[in-house]
Amino acid sequence: MFASLVLTTLIAAGSAHAAVAQGSWGVRADYSRCDSTTELEVVLDGATNQSSPAANIIDFDIPSPFEGSLVIKVAGSVGYGSPYPPQQVGVEIFAEATGGDPGVWANATVTPGTGQPAAIAQISWNTRDDITLTPAENEEVSLETIFDGGSLVVYYCGAPDAGGPVV
Repeated sequence: MFASLVLTTLIAAGSAHAAVAQGSWGVRADYSRCDSTTELEVVLDGATNQSSPAANIIDFDIPSPFEGSLVIKVAGSVGYGSPYPPQQVGVEIFAEATGGDPGVWANATVTPGTGQPAAIAQISWNTRDDITLTPAENEEVSLETIFDGGSLVVYYCGAPDAGGPVV
């Protein structure tokens, strides 16, 4: 009984995260589906805070405005861990909505690379669970949100089992 309760709690911690308040931003990097024999770490330059709700899932808090890149590398490696630029996600949060009605508050762009230890399987904003992107190899893709506040969810090594991110 106790083991079942602990397992249920761990599963819930790993699969769900709270919705982000208006004007607040975050990035979740989920590499829990990656090969566990290689220890990995994710880095988001410029993030103000990070936490780990479960093994191989990192939540970053980011300010507005913001511009930075999310990369995954072998834990403890210097720089990118490779002489080649890895696949990465460029994250832009704007101080106010840009262009058009409704305006865009944030954008995420997956840029292809070489030498990363894990590939991006899917990205989405937690403001819309019906819109996700699965980048093909060597493909640059972008995903924006029209909401003022949210979390970018990045899955490595495999997409989630059920639809999209849980908000």
